[in-house]
Amino acid sequence: MSERLYATLGVGMERVVSRELKALGIDVSRIEPGRARFEGTLDDIYRAIIHLRCASRVVRELHFVELVSEDDLYDAVRGVDWTRWMTADTTFRVHFNVHSSLLRNTRFGLYRIKDAICDQVRDKTGGRPSVAQQSPQVYVTCYLENRRLSIGLDAAGEPLHMRGYRVAQHETSLREHLAAAMVLQSGWERGVPLHDPFCGSATILTEAAMIATRTPPSHYRAQFGCMGWPDFDKARFEQLRQEAEAAVLGVEGLQVTGADRDAKAVELARQNVRSAGFEGVIGLEVRDVAQMRLPAGSFIVTNPPYGVRQGERRDVEATWQSFRQAAMSCPGAHVTAIAADEGFEKGFGLRPFKRNRMNNGPIRCVLAQYAIRS
Repeated sequence: MSERLYATLGVGMERVVSRELKALGIDVSRIEPGRARFEGTLDDIYRAIIHLRCASRVVRELHFVELVSEDDLYDAVRGVDWTRWMTADTTFRVHFNVHSSLLRNTRFGLYRIKDAICDQVRDKTGGRPSVAQQSPQVYVTCYLENRRLSIGLDAAGEPLHMRGYRVAQHETSLREHLAAAMVLQSGWERGVPLHDPFCGSATILTEAAMIATRTPPSHYRAQFGCMGWPDFDKARFEQLRQEAEAAVLGVEGLQVTGADRDAKAVELARQNVRSAGFEGVIGLEVRDVAQMRLPAGSFIVTNPPYGVRQGERRDVEATWQSFRQAAMSCPGAHVTAIAADEGFEKGFGLRPFKRNRMNNGPIRCVLAQYAIRS
């Protein structure tokens, strides 16, 4: 039976997530702020959480209602039959995303949601389920946009960007789904050299290797939110996971490399690459961007540094200029850079042929693409 579903996504991810869903045979019915809506079955939910690289969550919507006042929040949540999904012995957690002036206090709204769920289960069963911040059995997601409230169950559980391979994290590490989106948006294809001169913890490089080998983003994870649902079909879920794993390609001919002038960052990168199973496949070295030398036609996908403190500004601008000079020495190169600093494009000194808004969490960013002439 078809149900109302949606995938949550960050700013700038709309097209790439829509393409991912279409590749799975799922048609997006509507794009809303932060969400791609579609209809589907349990199979579609399973395929989405197994294969989606650039979404954060996949939600099974239980109820959608328009609120008149903040007092309606409790009644709307209590109106859902929660005993269909949990008992008095169930543990659950609520994720509440608010983009509305209707609520004066988001935390108070979160408490009201939890109370509504617990009160209804208690009234029907005589027992009260428990809220658990770590490893709950059921993940509840509520989304309030202006006056429109969506109530649902999160099939992912922990966000999908938490792949499970990253054992070491640099202070400027990108989230995995953003790194994957950058690689997909760049247009890079397997067989073409790809390099990240500011590799940090190697997230871009690892996601590129996963894309090239068709390694599903769910490969490293054992737990998902849908596993706590009463109608979870374990046999079917495992069958779909095995099909995804059977489609994984070898690493022959893969040319993915990275560098960073920070030796500690490169060591973190090596730990993550080893954890992901790409040791000996992804090449890493300690090197300043000024010494970057690449084969003609290479793809460069990167997250350049930016100066937060005033004293760092001169150094980071010099780094941008070194990056430009090194890129210009690579004829036919294609550069994709996510810029968290408005001064990057001016400092880089080239005009992008394409630029898109693509936020890094709460940080407003621009994804800029450049073509270096042959």
